Amino acid sequence: MSLVSGLPAWAQDPHLPPTNLGITNMQDGNAPGPGWYYMQFVQAYQSNNFKNGAGLTVADAPELNSILAMQQLIFLSKTKFLGGNLGYTAIVPLVKLSVTGRNGVAPTINPNPLGDIITGPLIQWSNKKLGGMDYSHRLELDFGIPTGAYQSGYDINPGAHIWRIFPHYTFTLSPIKNLSFSMRHHLTYYFDEIGTKAKPGIAYNFNYSAEYTVVSRLTLEIAGYYLNQLQQDSYNGNNHYYQDTYHIGNTKERVFAYGPGIGYVTPTGLFIELKGMQETSAVNRSQGFRTTLAVAYKLDK
Repeated sequence: MSLVSGLPAWAQDPHLPPTNLGITNMQDGNAPGPGWYYMQFVQAYQSNNFKNGAGLTVADAPELNSILAMQQLIFLSKTKFLGGNLGYTAIVPLVKLSVTGRNGVAPTINPNPLGDIITGPLIQWSNKKLGGMDYSHRLELDFGIPTGAYQSGYDINPGAHIWRIFPHYTFTLSPIKNLSFSMRHHLTYYFDEIGTKAKPGIAYNFNYSAEYTVVSRLTLEIAGYYLNQLQQDSYNGNNHYYQDTYHIGNTKERVFAYGPGIGYVTPTGLFIELKGMQETSAVNRSQGFRTTLAVAYKLDK
């Protein structure tokens, strides 16, 4: 998940809560086997501009910056279901947010760093075949629990203040030796923001990566992500509310990103990935650059 989805284009209109934008890419569908896994992600985001509903730059919009530190614990059991291993995951994010205002005006930020806890069950299929090619994949059902810091007096909060549910499917396909492709597909359904009748529209996003192992333990990648909100935001069940009431033609968000990355597995089994991704084609959200460091380790070897 990503703790920064961008500043809302309109104060009246709900913006998308955070999701996984470029957090996981390389070899995302693979898992070495049953056991306990610990993962640490650090992601820095710096916005360059803000785009409106037509994809045009908004003059004098504040610049949003963040540093995310996310802890993830995964348990993959030996219990089989539908041919895969049952498992469970829990994620606790911490984020430091800052905004550079223009014309002397800047949104207020809640200083509490705690984001919403993400948790849910999964099924992992490892070392399978698809058309004769190596294929590992995973199906997961995650729940976003509104446990993060939130106070209505602040313009920007680490907590989304909303329940959400998002199934996602992840795979890594290796057509030839040393070459693989990974993708993670999310579909997110949002409930009403707590205490209101406002609800963001259903959104779809995916992470992608093309990976090539150049030497033993060292892999290069081209990676990125794509987000597309499929429905207009609604109020009290009305998907035309913001158009009719505030004359906002489009409330949907969209962004695409791409960039290089490098991964390395140490002799002790520690996986390290570093990547940078430039955003483009943003709509109704900030557009910027994300740098992500991921570290993964199997705890019970």
